[in-house]
Amino acid sequence: MNNTLILYSTVYGSTQGYAEELARRLDTTAHTLDDAPALLESNPEVQTVIVLSPVFGPAVAGATFIKDSQGLLQGRRVALASVGMTLTDYARDKDSSARLLGDAADTTTRFYLPGRLYYSEISRVHKGVLWSIVNMLKGKVNRNANDNNMIDTYNTDVDRVDYAELDAIVEWVRS
Repeated sequence: MNNTLILYSTVYGSTQGYAEELARRLDTTAHTLDDAPALLESNPEVQTVIVLSPVFGPAVAGATFIKDSQGLLQGRRVALASVGMTLTDYARDKDSSARLLGDAADTTTRFYLPGRLYYSEISRVHKGVLWSIVNMLKGKVNRNANDNNMIDTYNTDVDRVDYAELDAIVEWVRS
């Protein structure tokens, strides 16, 4: 293992794809978030930790991990890459991960990557939740571009995964 550790969680696979591509570019291996504590404890040479995690409802598992693992991460460069369906510019401007990270936000570099959502593959429960959100948004008076996008793409398979978006993370690692 080199001095960069790539960790990920995934729900439908696009985050895993990003993690594996990032690992390939950095000549390392991507590991699931479940393996993180053991990997961090047994590899003191790790200087940089990148956590990729999907935005799933109001939660980002990677943000929770970073927030709860400050002891294991202390002295290391840490980045969180959230993967989601929010319009990229809107998500980056809003930077919701900062709030989710709490005190760890000041020491965590944050990235946002566009994801993939295939309604044809998601669970019935997830589809029902999205149906409720879309119907609520339809009644909203002052919708923004992201609200309209969510309405327009409801029940449509959408793939916005763009590995070129990893360039900023690679540059951060190498800086």
